[in-house]
Amino acid sequence: MERCRNRKRPSAIVAAALGFAWAGWIASAAADTPPVSSKELFDWLKAGGYKDWAHENDPHPSEGSHPGAVRTFLNPSLAASLEAGAAAHPEGSTAVLELYGKRGALHGWAVSIKTQSDSGGGKGWYWYEVFSARDGNRTFAADRGVPGCFECHAKGRDFVMSPYPLK
Repeated sequence: MERCRNRKRPSAIVAAALGFAWAGWIASAAADTPPVSSKELFDWLKAGGYKDWAHENDPHPSEGSHPGAVRTFLNPSLAASLEAGAAAHPEGSTAVLELYGKRGALHGWAVSIKTQSDSGGGKGWYWYEVFSARDGNRTFAADRGVPGCFECHAKGRDFVMSPYPLK
């Protein structure tokens, strides 16, 4: 009897280890996806939660409708998806654009977060844009399926306009 229990123990240990590894991967992926709430997202942006993601070296003039200069940051899942040339990005894919004014000072952010596996014509993305680095109440967008956002971003690959690789 004791011998049978010993034979099963390694598989239980392996299963537990795999469970912890899977839970760690899920926690890591979740940590790379910012909150989808205006107040929480603004606080997360102010704290620099995206600063260690893949990013452009310097701000450059925006090629879209975002005012001034922009600097793009991509979370690991979006960077990997763009690297792979995927037609659709995974849920949780996130891009953060730092928005810079005429004097080169950070004056806000534009964020897109894929909230479901299907983009739903842009309605599966949370769009956020705030024109202040100090006041989270100066938002232009803070919702899923914002028409002005997804209509412009529809030109991109699964609603992502940022060229890849980042420069």
